[in-house]
Amino acid sequence: MKQLVLMLATMALFACQTLPPFPESPTGMSIQGRIKITLPDEVISSNLRWTQTQAGFDAYLWGAMGAGTTRLHGNAETLNIESGKIRASGPPDEILHDQLGWTFPVELLLSWVRGKPSEGSAAHAVKRNDQGVVESFRQAGWSLEFAEFDDQGRYSRLTAAKGDLSVFVLVKERVESR
Repeated sequence: MKQLVLMLATMALFACQTLPPFPESPTGMSIQGRIKITLPDEVISSNLRWTQTQAGFDAYLWGAMGAGTTRLHGNAETLNIESGKIRASGPPDEILHDQLGWTFPVELLLSWVRGKPSEGSAAHAVKRNDQGVVESFRQAGWSLEFAEFDDQGRYSRLTAAKGDLSVFVLVKERVESR
């Protein structure tokens, strides 16, 4: 994991590239905001743009002024990571473990980004607000909490936690089709 942090820090200092335009997704959703990953011995913060379609996802993480861009894209079966000179592709659990030292349930994440439990695994302790919008649940050993909802019931803050790992997403912009 320290290797990834060092790589991201180096790229943030020396790399600068322009991201593709924020996509309009007629069959999915795009969010833009910030992400913070908290591990036992470090915290990683970055800008985030996530585009979700039925076919999969395409995510960019970058520092100030486009520095240190990392692209993750794929679906429940295949994850691709592109960051500087690093290129990795394969099963999500394998790639995440090899590149980051930890795993994340990509197959469930596709629903979680939309603010709901995945149909691919049993969800527990599902809590809804007075409008019926999901506020929290547990799934596959992860606890998810959604907060700061707009008038359409869409969250602005997402926290996913499992053990000593947590991922926090702050959504600043959203383009969505239903």
